[in-house]
Amino acid sequence: MKFACKICILFLLFLYSTFTRAQDTVYQEQVEQVETDTLQMYIRNAQYRQAIEYINLLEPSKDLLYQKALCYKSLNDYSNAIEILIGLSEEYPDDVPAKLQLALCYEATSLYMKSFDCYDDLLLIDSTNTYFEVRKADLLYRAERYASALEAYNRIDLSYTPNYITRCTAMCHEKLNQLDSAAYYFEKALELNEQDAYSASSLVKIFIKNEDYLTAYDYSEKFIRKDSTNATMNALNAYVYYNLEYYDLAIERFEKCLLNGDSSLIVNRSLGYIYHQTEMDSLALPLLQQAFLQDTTNNNVLYNLGQANYNLGYYPEAIGYFQKMVDNLVPSDVLVLTLYKSLAMAKEKDEAFIDALNLYSTALKYASDNTKKMDIYYLMATLSDKKLMNYTMAIPYYRQYRLCLFNYQNSLKDEQAINEIGSKLTTLDEYIRSLAEKAEQQK
Repeated sequence: MKFACKICILFLLFLYSTFTRAQDTVYQEQVEQVETDTLQMYIRNAQYRQAIEYINLLEPSKDLLYQKALCYKSLNDYSNAIEILIGLSEEYPDDVPAKLQLALCYEATSLYMKSFDCYDDLLLIDSTNTYFEVRKADLLYRAERYASALEAYNRIDLSYTPNYITRCTAMCHEKLNQLDSAAYYFEKALELNEQDAYSASSLVKIFIKNEDYLTAYDYSEKFIRKDSTNATMNALNAYVYYNLEYYDLAIERFEKCLLNGDSSLIVNRSLGYIYHQTEMDSLALPLLQQAFLQDTTNNNVLYNLGQANYNLGYYPEAIGYFQKMVDNLVPSDVLVLTLYKSLAMAKEKDEAFIDALNLYSTALKYASDNTKKMDIYYLMATLSDKKLMNYTMAIPYYRQYRLCLFNYQNSLKDEQAINEIGSKLTTLDEYIRSLAEKAEQQK
């Protein structure tokens, strides 16, 4: 009887523990579901900061860390996202989503070659994934490694988005200034997709650059018949008419661009030019003024603005625009000084000492203040002294340098700085006297 009771008690304990474990499992699943629902609610509502704070309260896991990285990425906090994703990628090297997100974060921060390496790793996991190959080629293009990008695009099977790969191939050739090849591939891309506005406009731009306006006209007209609302192509088409000197048609096309809301530089500038060339300066003026605001350094715009104001009798305005053009064309004294000084220093390094001395002398003409003169006189003095060993020539330059140094001392107010310059002047006087003795010995 006692044995039977013990068996019964043990059985009941077993049932209880099993029931308890089952209850704990159900409870744990309920807790996890609540946690998941709460986190997803934050993410759905784009409350990424709150989502991160909530994740920090939970037991860390691979999935939660991944979600945390995505939240940081959505907040454009790429450094924190990258830090988490690097850790996940190292711990789970075959995890494709983490590695892919790491590649995207690197790309977003312009670390293109780090992103490139991530796609290399992804291809080790999935060697047949053409998308990863395309992204590698895209990254090489964005990193301005156009020759390498071209090779990468050429390795990709054209059955994968053929229009995109062909267009990218054309873009690489264009960046490499291989315009004939670029035109060929843009044309191929257009054949693969007649609605490819980028390839169509790029093709027209190449023909315009080559001054083949008739071919540019043909392609622009052909595309406009398919898509009459494309702003870029309409502007290019009008520009072609302008270069073919069909001014009436060009005016009509450019005015249509303006009515459609295209107030780009090419529209304002070109239409302004046409109105000025056809003696309609009152219409040209506001367009050229707008073009100038869009590109303040364009000398053609400045000249046409000056002429239009002159023709309309706005002489002070004409003077202002012509003066701006003169200022653009004539380099400043500071720029000329810097150029001659840099050229002289390069000549000196190349041991063309006489040429360097002459260039320093020319630079001196553009030195407008005491400090700049002092610098050049010192360079001329040391060149004559140390390189040419012409002590008689060096002494006058050292004396001019001393005068500039003395003037600089007089401009100072700080007592310590004044004393330091005084010491330099004393040392310089002693050196000039020793140099005079050497000069006498040279005679």
